Amino acid sequence: MENKNLEEEIENLPDKPGVYFFKNAQEAVIYVGKAKNLKKRVKNHFQKPDQHAFDFISQITGIDFIQTATENEALILEQQFIKKLQPRWNVEWKDDKNYFYISLTAEQFPRIYLTHQPSARTGVRAKLSLASESLALTPQSENIFGPFVSGREVKAFLREIRKALPYRTCRNLAKKPCFYQSLGLCVAPCIYKKTKASYGKMIATLKAIIGVYLGNNLRVECYDISNLSGTLAVGSMVVFENSKSAFAQGFGETKPNKNEYRKFKIKTVVGQNDVASLREVLTRRLNHDEWPKPDLILLDGGKGQLKAAKGIDIPVIALAKTSGGRLFSPFSKNYVNLEKLPKNVTDLLLQIRDEAHRFAISFNKQRRTALIK
Repeated sequence: MENKNLEEEIENLPDKPGVYFFKNAQEAVIYVGKAKNLKKRVKNHFQKPDQHAFDFISQITGIDFIQTATENEALILEQQFIKKLQPRWNVEWKDDKNYFYISLTAEQFPRIYLTHQPSARTGVRAKLSLASESLALTPQSENIFGPFVSGREVKAFLREIRKALPYRTCRNLAKKPCFYQSLGLCVAPCIYKKTKASYGKMIATLKAIIGVYLGNNLRVECYDISNLSGTLAVGSMVVFENSKSAFAQGFGETKPNKNEYRKFKIKTVVGQNDVASLREVLTRRLNHDEWPKPDLILLDGGKGQLKAAKGIDIPVIALAKTSGGRLFSPFSKNYVNLEKLPKNVTDLLLQIRDEAHRFAISFNKQRRTALIK
């Protein structure tokens, strides 16, 4: 490579996922690409220039990049920048049909299916509904989520999450339950049509978890209870939100927002009763209309802890402290082994749950120390 400055820029690229921008002498972006490993991918362009249909490598005088948390986030950003900047040598985003999208049909009881390419009438991706909006299902345009880099991974995700959120997949509602209902993988809206409201909440929960998977701009709140042999009981609320950049347009790394953390002294519960204590904390928290509403509530605990959130019109899941973690929802007796979900989903949910646990224990210790003094 003759351009020493360009060579130095390439060597300084991180071995991380991201989007890269090739610029010409006029500082115009002439090509946008995504990579699982930025340094390796950009080097490959220059080491194998014959792989390109057009000779644009000689026009490159500068390189910019945006690092992302996952390759999937890089893919989404690449797509957005190509459409926004229209770089000469991208021409069009030709690989669109090669990626998978999760689609939810516009029916009273939406079915879930995978598609290679969303139709023009539905758009590229659907925005995640805010928790403050109604969870009632109304016939609207289809919801499309994606794109997803790995077809194998997204198929495994839908297969596993269905254990806790038994959604419908049949093209037409039958007159009797199918095999999936007997396996606990479908709530059978074909015969239980009075479950419309419950099915709507389940789909809202699925959307929120897909949002976690994609790295959407959403707010996740997690709650835990800590006490000392049934005394000095406290509750914790931690908040994780996306750190949006000017380029990310809603996608970014989900991080704790410690300014939004809250502590609760349990006031109405006597003795050790985590479910009742959680119910008190959630009730008090949701009475604060001035606080932003969460898109997803995560409870530290198992199936029993979900009773504390009964009647709340916000997606709620629970994460038990078992080997690897087990994910529960109010809509199934089954659970999901967290380690079988995509790594970015597993890592984030465990991080949020562990942070709530740490914050609760810390507050409980503060109360004990104050009592001794």
